[in-house]
Amino acid sequence: MFLNGNKRMRKHVKNSKRKAKFPPSCGCKTYLIHWEKATKLNKPQRCSRLGCSNSSRVGAHIFNCSDTSSNKLMIVPLCNACNNPANSECFYLKKNVKTPSASKMKSC
Repeated sequence: MFLNGNKRMRKHVKNSKRKAKFPPSCGCKTYLIHWEKATKLNKPQRCSRLGCSNSSRVGAHIFNCSDTSSNKLMIVPLCNACNNPANSECFYLKKNVKTPSASKMKSC
């Protein structure tokens, strides 16, 4: 299932089970806007999960599965189906997807 590249080059993440605060405390209207401001990119047309071609709809809260010592929440554009806190399985992101902190940033 690793399309166009080695899995070691991709970020291995999972959904956060924490309930997100809305609106974000940083002042951004949504977490998808937060992602856009933090990365200085427009949201991708498609979900950032490797193998998913649904439209990206939300700024999802994720953790890095490869660094279990860190509890750092990050944001990534996902579709509604892939943004599922009940999913405890780790998954790979598409190549070169940026994962900024979910916390308030200078760009907010």
